[in-house]
Amino acid sequence: MIESVLGDTAVTVFTVIGAVGLLIVLTTLVVGELLDGLFGALDVDIGGGVFSAPVIGSFLAAFGFGAALIMTSTRADATVGALGGLASGVVVGGLALVMMRTLMRMPTDETVTTRGLEGTPGVVITAVPAQGYGEVTIRHHGEQRKYNAMADEDLPAGTRVEVTAVLSPSAVVVAPVASPSGPATVTPPDA
Repeated sequence: MIESVLGDTAVTVFTVIGAVGLLIVLTTLVVGELLDGLFGALDVDIGGGVFSAPVIGSFLAAFGFGAALIMTSTRADATVGALGGLASGVVVGGLALVMMRTLMRMPTDETVTTRGLEGTPGVVITAVPAQGYGEVTIRHHGEQRKYNAMADEDLPAGTRVEVTAVLSPSAVVVAPVASPSGPATVTPPDA
């Protein structure tokens, strides 16, 4: 049936289809979501991601190269090659779909921002002069971070402080805190 349409060029046609699919996958890796925007217009809401560029490219590559491989290795006709290519395309495209869905649903940590930093304790690591800048370390969202710090009074290195305001993503205003369990200064960590 397919031989009547493609004739002796069936292997070449299937190889070109596979190359186009591979090109789509490689282009998606290089330019990211550009192709997904084009293929996203085709998404008919059959379960998110079915018509994404990686899935379509994987299907076409496996279909084309699979059909060409079956035809050249078994001397099968184009119809058998196309059916075998279709089966390999469905399997590889399905695997790509499962991987895409898994990646899209993967939980990620919250982006670390300075929002909510007020009230967070820290330690002065570079002395903060009154109305000047020094440095503090603050544990925020599980990460030890260093910030430029201003204060209303001189704060020597090792002083325990609390953030009273956020000036920018890298600068805060701090005030000393009196710790009921110990001195107001500690040995600052290595920065």
